[in-house]
Amino acid sequence: MVIFNPFDHINKKDIKKRIQKLKKKRSNLSYEELCGLLIKKKSRLCALAGGTTALPGIVPGVGTLVAVVGGTLLDMTAMAFFITELILEVAAVYDRDLDESGTSREAVWVLVSSVGAGAAGSGLTNFTISQLTSNAFKRLVEQALVALGIRASQRSFLRIIPLVGMFIAGGVNYYTCQKVGSFVSKYYSENGYADTWDGQTLDVEVEVKGE
Repeated sequence: MVIFNPFDHINKKDIKKRIQKLKKKRSNLSYEELCGLLIKKKSRLCALAGGTTALPGIVPGVGTLVAVVGGTLLDMTAMAFFITELILEVAAVYDRDLDESGTSREAVWVLVSSVGAGAAGSGLTNFTISQLTSNAFKRLVEQALVALGIRASQRSFLRIIPLVGMFIAGGVNYYTCQKVGSFVSKYYSENGYADTWDGQTLDVEVEVKGE
């Protein structure tokens, strides 16, 4: 069971309103430039999350434990939410209908691909994702988030460095969001919405591997 599925906690109506407002306010910008603004904003939020959750590390002992264990968990929860929201925002910029189930499934495909999940190598394709049952779909989201978690665990020890750990955690989060955002923007700019995203459901086992 998925402990935290960010797709269940994102207000799609709010995203649509924000993107419509952004397009109207910045009508002189291209879709790519609009996405750049969104990526920059989310990267800053991810950096803030990384720095804030590493803050307890300045206190020796208990603070170090909180920063490594609880801080990493909170950090990745925030990262998962911000990155998922960014994907849907970019999708809305490129005129995807967020109310269609196929749009969410496509967003999961983008999430899996953007975190370096190696979907192609394991035989998982966008057409397969479009046919997953609800349970299989949730399992895929969970495994994509686990891939993000693997990255977090590889740098969690940096949180124990007083003060410096905050900047390192924030910097890594900023870089990660920038990298993911660039992939997401490129995907949606090069791929129009296909009817296959609303295909018949298929219950299959999938495996996602982090970098």
